[in-house]
Amino acid sequence: MPSPRYFLQHFVPFTGYPYKGAPTGCNLCGSREALTVAETDRRLKTLRSIACTQCGLIRTDPMPTPDELAEYYATAYRADYQLAFAGGPPRHHLNRSAREATFRADLLAPKLKPGARLLDFGSGSGEFLAEARKRGCDVTGVEPGRDYANYARDHHGVTVLDEAENPETFPAGHFDVISTHHVLEHLRNPAETVERLARWLKPDGVLYAAVPNMAATGKPPHERFHFAHVHGYVRETFDLLARRAGLVPHTEYWREDTTVVYRKTDAPPVPLKNPGLAERLAVDLKPMSAGLFLASGAWIWPALRRNAKAVRDGLARR
Repeated sequence: MPSPRYFLQHFVPFTGYPYKGAPTGCNLCGSREALTVAETDRRLKTLRSIACTQCGLIRTDPMPTPDELAEYYATAYRADYQLAFAGGPPRHHLNRSAREATFRADLLAPKLKPGARLLDFGSGSGEFLAEARKRGCDVTGVEPGRDYANYARDHHGVTVLDEAENPETFPAGHFDVISTHHVLEHLRNPAETVERLARWLKPDGVLYAAVPNMAATGKPPHERFHFAHVHGYVRETFDLLARRAGLVPHTEYWREDTTVVYRKTDAPPVPLKNPGLAERLAVDLKPMSAGLFLASGAWIWPALRRNAKAVRDGLARR
């Protein structure tokens, strides 16, 4: 568990996070031209986010280094963002994860047939793996968070790898279904990751992918930025990320903005561009100053809503 000093560094407003990072180009299209879309995050801590002017993909600037991210996710992320102070997943997380797992499995039911091979990339505490296995699937997870991966192995008896960075981890065309739920926003290299997942997918397989929608209304702009989320997506950039990997939305499945089921396509590549998107995002995501936001009290309701949701999920029976 991280030290009290670590949590002070991550929670005190109007201060930066304890990382150095380095500038990077856009992971989707390679451009280094960008517009600033935010200077603070939902904790009112200093965190600069920029949108690529060529394709619109949002990224943290400077980007945390691979070592900084690996250490954060392996040792601190779950406690920092999910209040998992005791090591394993808290009850509110397990209840929420179980509900989401059932929803995801019902959505993918046409492919979750007995004997189907399924990979859950970023499998967390293993609820979706357990749900898919109940439906007869041969399941494998990938989860770098040590405590959650161990929980999945111990409580659900599922196979969970610590990482799968090597494209040769699995043969090409190995899986009928690949799932990655709220993972790609955490990665330095989401474009290469989706290409790797597409390589492991069978020609008639499906890839379920979901990330937070940065264009979602109903919340202050501050609320959409997190230190843990080093990339941000809207519908256009998420589809372009998939298209670069040879994937397109599967029209036979339900979709909600950046929660999508993709399939493979033989169509030729498309330009990695979304003209004007960065400019639109800079306007849509422009917040009031951090001090004014704090004084306005606009942060109170989102904070109460998040805490009430955690309490409700913690009290619910599994």
